[in-house]
Order: sequence, then C-alpha cells, then structure tokens
Amino acid sequence: MTILLIANRGEVVVRVAKTARELGWKIATIYEPDDRQSPHIRVGDIAVEVDSYTSIDSVVEAALRVGADIVHPGYGFLSENPEFAKKLLDLGISWAGPSPEKMRLLGDKIEARRLAEQAGVPVLPWCEALDVGDALRCAEDIGYPVVVKASNTGGGRGQRIARNGEELVKAFQLVALEARGWGKPRIFVEKFVENARHVEVQILADRYGSVVHLYERECSVQRRRQKIVEEAPSPLTARRKKLRSELLDYALKLSEYAGYDGIGTLEFIYDPKSDQFYFIEANTRLQVEHGVTEMVTGVDIVKHQLLTGLEKPLSLRQSEITVRGWAVEARVYAEKVLSDFAPAEGVVTKLRMPSGPWLRVDSIVEEGYHVNPKYDTLLAKIIAWGSDRLEAVKRLEIALKETVIGGVETNLDLLRELLASEEFVKADYHTLFLEKTLDRIRRKISEKLQILKEIVSRINMPQLLHMKTPNVRLQGIRWRTYGWLAASTRSRY
Repeated sequence: MTILLIANRGEVVVRVAKTARELGWKIATIYEPDDRQSPHIRVGDIAVEVDSYTSIDSVVEAALRVGADIVHPGYGFLSENPEFAKKLLDLGISWAGPSPEKMRLLGDKIEARRLAEQAGVPVLPWCEALDVGDALRCAEDIGYPVVVKASNTGGGRGQRIARNGEELVKAFQLVALEARGWGKPRIFVEKFVENARHVEVQILADRYGSVVHLYERECSVQRRRQKIVEEAPSPLTARRKKLRSELLDYALKLSEYAGYDGIGTLEFIYDPKSDQFYFIEANTRLQVEHGVTEMVTGVDIVKHQLLTGLEKPLSLRQSEITVRGWAVEARVYAEKVLSDFAPAEGVVTKLRMPSGPWLRVDSIVEEGYHVNPKYDTLLAKIIAWGSDRLEAVKRLEIALKETVIGGVETNLDLLRELLASEEFVKADYHTLFLEKTLDRIRRKISEKLQILKEIVSRINMPQLLHMKTPNVRLQGIRWRTYGWLAASTRSRY
C-alpha cells in the first residue's frame, strides 16, 4: 500500500487526504508541539510530531519514520522549497510537485520573467534593482506608478506600490525587510497597471512532456494583495473568446518552453488600456483556490498531482477538458475587518456551515477549535456552483448568510457586502476594487453592529438566560462534519 505523508496543517490536509483515500493509500500527518490539538491530525492513520512545519530535516525525518512513499507539501510552509523536494528525492521518496530544477526556474519571479521573455510571452516593463539607486533609475525609465517586488516571497507579501520617488524609497526598504523571511531577497521594479485584472491559468503537466490547461480563474478581489474571492471561469475572458485563447496559449507556451513537469499556476495581469495580458509569476504548488477549477471542470487536480509525483503519465487530453457552469469561492478568515484585517484569535463557540447540492465547503473548523494567529487564519473556503455566474453568485450569497461562526471575529460580513455590491454583481472590478470601496463597506458593517448592540441592550438578559432553549439538536444533523472532512472522516471511522 502506498503511504502518503502530508507535510502541512489545516484544511489542505483534509483536501489531499480525501483523494488519497479514494486511491486506497495510507495517510500520515504531522504537527508542531503547539498544534497537537488541530483537527487535521485525525484525518490520517498516523500523526508524527515535528519541530516545525518549516524544518526540512524534521519533516524529512518524519517521512522516513512512517515509511512514506510520497510527500505532498500542501501550500505554504515548504511547498515551494526546492531543497526540501531534492532531499526527499535523494532519499528515494517521491515528491508531489514539479522537479526541484523547475521549482527554481519558475519559482523565482525574476528568473520566471526572463524565461517568459525568451518564450515570447508578454511581460510588463521591469528591471532588477540591487539598491535604492537602481530602483529610482528603473522607475524613471519605466514611468510611475510602479510596484516594487521581492522575487522570493508569496501570499501577497513583499510588494509595494510607489507613485513617486519618495514613495519608492520607502517601498524598497519595506519590501527588502519583508522579504528577509524568505532568505536573501532579490528585488525588482515593475510597471504598475491601474484597474488591472488578476487572472491565472491552471496547468497540469507530467514527466513525459504532456501539458494541458484547465482554463482560467479570476482572482482580482483582494485585500492586502491577498485573494479573498475567486471565480472560474473569469468574467473577463468568458465573454471574449479571442482574449481567452491568447491567455491560454501564453500559459501553454511558457509551460512547454520551460519543460514544466507538475501541476502549477501561471498568473497574469490584464491591462485594460492595452487590452493585453502580461505574465507576472508562476506558482509551482497547489493553489488555495484550486477548488473553483475542480467545480467547473470535474477534474481532481490533487489526484493528478499525486499520480504525476509517482511518475505516472497524464491521463487527460486537452480535448477532454471543458468548462461547465460557473463557480465562485469566498475565503472565510478569522480577522478584524475594522482593524486593518489584523488576525483574530479565539475559540469557536458556535458553528453552522452551509449545505446544499451546489456547495462545497473546505474546512477543519469545529466547535471548540482554537484559532491561533501564529498560523494562517483561514477558517473555511465556501464554493458555490451554478449554471451561470448569476446563479453561482446568488447561491454563494445564500450560503454566506447561512454561515455562523461564533467566538471569534471573521470577515463574513465583508464577504456578504462584497458579493452584494454593484461592482461585483456586474463583474466590473479590479485588483484595487476592495481597497477603493472598503470605507463604504466598513461603514455598512459598523452600522449593522451598532443596530445589533442596541437590540442586545434592550433585551432582558437575566430573563433570557433562564429561558429554555428549543429542542433543536444541530449536532444531530452533523453540522460539524461537512465538505471534504465529511468524506475523509467517514472512510476512517
């Protein structure tokens, strides 16, 4: 029996475990000492303590202890670390990802840009900056506004917009400081596109030269340069077939030129002025938002990632892949929306997740779950499918209204307001859409909170506390077990 070690925590462990169970594999999980109560541990057949989720030596030792045949890195932590992948491969343990060489080639934003230029794929004007002086000269050549980026960061970190020289100096210093957590930073300056759309293409490739795409996703709704709402297909390209064809051709062209050999995502910026897509970076791992693509294509991306990691050939041809309907995802975070999205901490005291035939909920949260801001505070990904965009958005709106998470602050109100906004309904948004409408949305949230406070203040609380609660047992209808977790835990217990 194949033994899989999932080198991560949280909902991605549950997601990967579901596919591994379907393949008939045995599953091992890992945990840090501070994370020994996390529900993701229960998904596996065995759990091993490691010093840290980012300790290569400790995680490799765990893989050896359980006799792992293959390691899936999830996302974050060591998922894009070529040294980690190489160490496993050198020990005869398969890696559910591209080869270390391809990770180095495409994982570095500067090298990936150079490769795209060689492949004939459009990129925005840019140049590497060794110091502030270089950055200033580069910005003068390119023309403001620009964005200062680190080549080795992820998750929206290590990038700042600058609209003049004074802002550029500050941006360079902040990016350099922020990027140190990823090792020695390399910094570059790139032309900033106003009212840009962020669209990415999902790629599947194997070790034998086969490459296919699973069409595109739109990820333009972001806060602090991090995605919070994604949809597939993109509203921009779905109604413009020629533009979509150009985008998909660019993605295949770059993947084939690079000799890419795993699943990956190629990210592009759309400039409405030039009506052109430009390549910005590649992700050599599973994306958080992969679920929306799975919902519209019916393709299990994780399955292909695991099997190509074992050097199996792709079992899909491009002609077999089609898009059916529309899917929209909302990421539910524990965060303080009214306090600049600071991470929130607490214990989940009440939980009700939505359910329905058109919904998918990826989460590990349960009542009693401790949200630790030491880790990513993603609580759930709620995905709705519809026959068209309007239906998918409406179903997601209803799902978010049904969702209840008590005991910790979340961004649920923000997501509800976003989906109901005229801009989102009309798909007339861009990467700074939330930033420009945030004050309006925050005012609405504050007004709602004030109304709730007034209602609570008028309630006779002592009398309320002595009232008998209705005989409704939410546990009886298994609100705690849903989505991928339901499938995984049923097979285990």
